[in-house]
Amino acid sequence: MSVDLSTATNRADHDDPAHRADSADRVDSADRADSADRVELPDLADRARAALARLDALSSESKVDPADRIGWAVARFDGGDHVGAAEDLTACLDGWIPREFAEAAPRILAGEQAVRFAVAALDGEHPYRSFKSGRSGPEDAVAGTLARLVAGDPDAEEALLRAVLMIRPDEDRRWAHLRAARISAVFAELAEAYVGEPDRLDRWSAALLAADDQPCLAAAAALFGPLGLAEVDRRCGTVREIDGTRLVAAFVAADRFDDALTLATRLEPSRQQRALLTLATPGLPPARAKALVAAFRKCPKGGRERDVQMIYQHRFARLFLALERVDDALAVLGRMRDCRVSGYGPGPLALEVLRWLDGRREAATSERLCAVLDVLVGPGVIPQELAAVVADVVPLAHGLADERMRAEIVDVHVPRLRARLRNTRSGLLVDAGLGAALVEAGDATALDPVFAQAANGRTDSRLSLVLARLAARAGLLARDRELFTRLVAGALSDGYWWFAEALLPTLDAETRPVVSDAVAAVPADNRRQVVVIARFAERAGDSALLAAMLGAAPDAESTWRVAGRVAMMLARHGQSSDALDLARRCGLVGAEPG
Repeated sequence: MSVDLSTATNRADHDDPAHRADSADRVDSADRADSADRVELPDLADRARAALARLDALSSESKVDPADRIGWAVARFDGGDHVGAAEDLTACLDGWIPREFAEAAPRILAGEQAVRFAVAALDGEHPYRSFKSGRSGPEDAVAGTLARLVAGDPDAEEALLRAVLMIRPDEDRRWAHLRAARISAVFAELAEAYVGEPDRLDRWSAALLAADDQPCLAAAAALFGPLGLAEVDRRCGTVREIDGTRLVAAFVAADRFDDALTLATRLEPSRQQRALLTLATPGLPPARAKALVAAFRKCPKGGRERDVQMIYQHRFARLFLALERVDDALAVLGRMRDCRVSGYGPGPLALEVLRWLDGRREAATSERLCAVLDVLVGPGVIPQELAAVVADVVPLAHGLADERMRAEIVDVHVPRLRARLRNTRSGLLVDAGLGAALVEAGDATALDPVFAQAANGRTDSRLSLVLARLAARAGLLARDRELFTRLVAGALSDGYWWFAEALLPTLDAETRPVVSDAVAAVPADNRRQVVVIARFAERAGDSALLAAMLGAAPDAESTWRVAGRVAMMLARHGQSSDALDLARRCGLVGAEPG
């Protein structure tokens, strides 16, 4: 019974895209609230109106979250009102466009409607903006989504290219990277729309403003993949760093390994490491695997600082795992020291090795398990990093071990791990991990003493989250509802929204009603997670939980946002009249909220 804390404790931009997944979006459509616990939609609408009536009118100065406006348009679309959804999405052009737009726009807008939207966006700042301030990668550029909308319309494509190729003030010096990002985003999206049509490269090359812009064309990776690196060099000259990783992936997809490897070794150290890591796959022919390892050994680390060195080592170990060379990965793990960049220290790597072994149980020898556990009690892993992984490590290792090794884990390794956390508030995490292992082995109540001890003492937020999730899986609700509620309240008490996001998907329709009582036990000034819970409830179709958040909202802004989620739930179920009424009151629609 392993507890994956990655969504709550590792917010870093990790190599693995799975680490960046939004857990609140993963709501199983089959896991809907039981009808007996439902609040009927008309009643839910009335409750939302009553909650809003107790507030002053939403003023024009009040800030409505742009992501909520996108969410409203999507809900309206899902409820069958496609025209209204398109109108509301178009209205979002009057403000900053959030990342949610990238997924919503291609769903809601199609054909001439999509083109009209994109052309309208060209009259403002949107083609030059990122979804999030401070981000400058192609994946962050609004222009990429606009390219998806105009693809197939020659006039609109040309207009978009003219806009993104424009050199704006300081973009020849200080802000050149922003221009590069938006151009890369547009060419990448257009190339995906014209796979198999390499003649498009000639047209786009002719549209470039100057010879200095020719490297921008390398962003059209989907077209260059089958053509190879020589054609990229001929047309583009030097490949910009911003486009290198995408081209490497395109060469791999086109079975051009040598081109991918050659291009990867031209990139700057961090990008080079990530690009080489993408080339490591199980079953890679021995000659290619040997060349890949040699290339990674030669790859610059990027500096002498310990954190930079450890990031390199962490990636090297992951490359060995991808090539099925676990002993080489363990050798790297044994040399690692603490890394202050979240997700790249020996602790997370130890957990990754165990997960790799869990997928190949025949390779999970006692010697390898001991090697991993010995690293975790060594000087290279600081208590904070150990606390982040130990509740996963212990049940994983216990589940992989034979009987002799299981006894050694309980009698030797667990006490050593506990000693490393003795002077921290996270000490019970080791016992939580061991209890989870014993529950998995058949002792259904093994965790109950840990739950009781934690509920009666002072714990940190990570421990509270781990125990609440374990309690849901261990069936504590049926044995002690009050204790289960206290554990859930502990996980929510600090108000960190990502803890709520990590906890909620682990609760089913039977255990979710406890959330209402748990939130009620949290002081009002610490209920920042109410909006996150409302979002989850709306997506899960849990009207009772959503209604409870209306009553638990600690302030006017939270009440407006929860009521906005009520509007979205109503819209998804075709209750357009009540949905529109609430959406207007919450500022999601119309020019005069109130």
